[in-house]
Amino acid sequence: MVVSRTEIMADRISEFHDSILCHILSFLPTKHAATTSILSKRWKSLWLSVLTLDFDCESFKAMASFDYSVHKFMLLRKIGLPIFSFRFNCTHCFCVCNKSDVTLFVSYLTNRGIENLNIKNNIIVPPSILSCKTLKVLKLIGAIVNSFSHQVDFPVLKILHLKEMRFERHELLVKLLSGCATLEELQTKYLCVRYKDSLVSEKDSLVSEKEFDGLLPSLIKAKISFDNSIIPVNLVRNVENLCMKQVSLTYCTKHSMFHNLTPLTYCTKLPMFHNVTHVEFKIFGNMWDWLPQMLERCHKLQSLIIQGVEYQDELKDKSWEDPPIIPKCLSSQLRTCCLAYCKGTKNELQFAKYILQNSKVLKTMKIKYDYCADIQAKHQMTMELSSFAKGSTMCEPAKILIETKRKYCLYLTEFNVTF
Repeated sequence: MVVSRTEIMADRISEFHDSILCHILSFLPTKHAATTSILSKRWKSLWLSVLTLDFDCESFKAMASFDYSVHKFMLLRKIGLPIFSFRFNCTHCFCVCNKSDVTLFVSYLTNRGIENLNIKNNIIVPPSILSCKTLKVLKLIGAIVNSFSHQVDFPVLKILHLKEMRFERHELLVKLLSGCATLEELQTKYLCVRYKDSLVSEKDSLVSEKEFDGLLPSLIKAKISFDNSIIPVNLVRNVENLCMKQVSLTYCTKHSMFHNLTPLTYCTKLPMFHNVTHVEFKIFGNMWDWLPQMLERCHKLQSLIIQGVEYQDELKDKSWEDPPIIPKCLSSQLRTCCLAYCKGTKNELQFAKYILQNSKVLKTMKIKYDYCADIQAKHQMTMELSSFAKGSTMCEPAKILIETKRKYCLYLTEFNVTF
């Protein structure tokens, strides 16, 4: 069959229905979607019907141009057209798009069936957000919560991400979470409480765990940075997928807003995690002391990822000590374990051996070496693990995956652990 030159040059994309073309444009930043208006008359106003808006000041050379583009687009758009997703990223110190404008945009969105709202801006959270009946995903970065004049009610909210936010009182955080009965995923990082323009002391900022009882009954997945005492561990005790991270001390030093935040030391005892099957654990200090507690309190744990081991020796952390009683999860549940950014230290080797020896159903142990780890230490640890007998009752021996990370490449070695 001979295909004519005319058929090859035909514009078949423009033949698609408007709804298909708008869906394609929804994956582009709004600035780039608008450039398609010069293609032909067919495309001239098509971008104005896209139901997803994405504004990022980083894609504009001048802040004045960014401000003008946002306002012009909001004016050109049909008033009755719904907006399902809205992303606004502008934290530039020279931004001319003032906070009142952003607040006005958000209020406008809540009446247009908004489902996904992503704001990165140091605005005061508008009251209109707090009672949005259609919102399914809410991501706020840099926002300020100073009061709630409305009752918080998110009847269909599934995902909530809060980062670098300031709450004037810790009760506001409790009230915010109390309106998220259907929430399934929560992420928090760098939250703080501020009274009279200054961070409160850790003692004064402690939130009673009882205030969080009964909150987030539908929560399944949580990624929590315990950078201060605002979020209690008990809040996420019923999740299935848990990522616990301690704030980087370097970040706190560089950012004055967080210079008084303390490591994860306020909680002396972890709660029981009755439903958790996957845990990612990243603690910069006192990690070897926390790991036995974590293993003991996760009876259904099947997958464990541990990061931060590269900092333990530098922080003169406690050494790993084998628990006198083998945790229940090792006896019957743990399938995979990953030890990330290792340096081949004695503590890392001892912990890996403990997991291999006591995990009865373990299938895979992954060791990821840090790119700056000593070659001899890595070799010695690899050789010891390769010949180490483990207590698995599985028909097939567990696999040990060894990764050595470089700046631009990754070397992977795989071998089985035999008796």
